[in-house]
Amino acid sequence: MDLYRFAFVATLTCFGALSPSGASLAQGQAPSGDQVTTGTRSATSNPTLAHDGVRWSGIRPIVTLADGNFTVQPVARIDLHAGSYFDQPAGLTDRFSSGTNVRRGRLGLRGTVARDIAYNFTWELAPSTPQEPPRGGRLFELSVAYTGIQGVNIQAGAWTLPHTLAYATSSSELIFIERPSITALATSIASGDTRIAAGAEFRGSRWYTSAFLTQGVASTLHDSDQGGVVGRAAGLALDGTVKVQLGVNGAYQSHPGSNSSEAQRLRDYPELRLNSFRYADTRSIPANSSWAIGPELSGMIGKLHFAAEYQNIEIATKTGPDLNFDGWYINVAYPLLGEPRRHNANSATWRRGTGKDVDFQNDWGALELAAGYSAVNLNDERVRGGRQGIWSTALNWYPTTQTKLTLQYQNGTIDIPGRDRDFQSIALAFIFNL
Repeated sequence: MDLYRFAFVATLTCFGALSPSGASLAQGQAPSGDQVTTGTRSATSNPTLAHDGVRWSGIRPIVTLADGNFTVQPVARIDLHAGSYFDQPAGLTDRFSSGTNVRRGRLGLRGTVARDIAYNFTWELAPSTPQEPPRGGRLFELSVAYTGIQGVNIQAGAWTLPHTLAYATSSSELIFIERPSITALATSIASGDTRIAAGAEFRGSRWYTSAFLTQGVASTLHDSDQGGVVGRAAGLALDGTVKVQLGVNGAYQSHPGSNSSEAQRLRDYPELRLNSFRYADTRSIPANSSWAIGPELSGMIGKLHFAAEYQNIEIATKTGPDLNFDGWYINVAYPLLGEPRRHNANSATWRRGTGKDVDFQNDWGALELAAGYSAVNLNDERVRGGRQGIWSTALNWYPTTQTKLTLQYQNGTIDIPGRDRDFQSIALAFIFNL
């Protein structure tokens, strides 16, 4: 981390000397309440507030001090999941079980210092895996970013890197309850949640690029020996009634694994985290390095939103030839109430449509119908990690700006040598995001 800390401080000092006093945030002199990206979060900029004090952005209080040079606001997030599996093969002793899960429970503070330096400290209280006993929580994000140059975000610390289209999208605005399995596997190479990193994002109205040097995961002990690089680029090729965004992302990891044991393991839940079973699993593979790369395709056809990604993952093993795994997904979403999804130039993603807050009379918020398919292949000649394919459909209701309710159905197949299984599931999710 010393190298990253030195590089960030030096860069910050250089740009701070070049930035005029009172420079605007990354999006320029914006009206009160505009949003500026900070990692996968957003910090509300307020360069035009004339007086110190407390103001409100919806139900969120924002404290401003020192003539606008210091701001602080709370971070709060709660995700409650519940679901039931059915139609599983008879006779299995390790069947998926129904259950509930506090998927996310976050508290923190974020804001700005000297107008151009954004910070975020967020603590995760939810268990890291289903059925894990309470342990007092763990760090989710601790990062600082320099935003004094328009279209540039220079950041260092530990946070969720905007690697892949799915991980650049806020988890509160996902089409389904969880991200597609292939993106979880690809980001486990060198990014994912609480990844220690330093790098920058560059953006325009129709394009986006980012690159980060990474180490281990801050929430995992003895994980700092890793070293990697993560990058993403995307551009809006069409921007009319039909909108098309093309992109590519990649990650490379040298010295994979924790506790000085160089190994890579790919595994994931069946896109629900209601119990601890992860049947798609390569087990631990002694490795010198690993990488993942893949294209993105997303956009709008009228009101219909579509998003797709493919990932190829390769592991350079310590003995024998390299291993190759892959997967992909395609999702679509259509608004039944409220506005369609819209392009977010800050992160080259697609934000959910908005609707008027529900009053149970004339206004009913926003309602979205979604469908999709995802596939993962963790089989190679020497490793039989299994194949997983899941059809999903969901209704997403956004009764207010801060809340989301999802009803999701899955029909999935997991093919594992000697333990093939089909399943169906119904799940509910409630999200509150401050």
